[in-house]
Amino acid sequence: MAASSGGKNERNFLQLHRLVLDSARVLRAKLDSFVPTGATLQAWLPSDKDLKKAKLSDKQIRHIKQHNKSEMFDISVLTSLLRHFCYKADLKHPLWDETDNNNVVPSLTGEIADIVRIRNLRNEVCFICKHLMLDICYSQSVESAVS
Repeated sequence: MAASSGGKNERNFLQLHRLVLDSARVLRAKLDSFVPTGATLQAWLPSDKDLKKAKLSDKQIRHIKQHNKSEMFDISVLTSLLRHFCYKADLKHPLWDETDNNNVVPSLTGEIADIVRIRNLRNEVCFICKHLMLDICYSQSVESAVS
């Protein structure tokens, strides 16, 4: 019984992970839609000083500057760029700081709510991955200590 439950959980997790990957494409398309036709992403991007104000790390800023395609950006970078440079008028909207998708109720519609849901889902999946990896490492260390 446990084996079939484990297999189902693994399939569910893989589907959830796939959903996160697919949702990143939606964020990239949204970011790209703000870049004027004929302009490059690099030409559209704000200064390093403004990128720092968007709470991006030096490493993230270097990564952004090295790549001219949003396909190279992860969800955290995409979300930050969307929040600080595409939705400037809504920069202080309380949803941006919401970390629990249970509080982003279905009645909250709009692009900001959708972006926050995607970001939060990615964070949940990453949290699960981190704990799964720790469990696997712990199990392997226990097995090697026993044998």
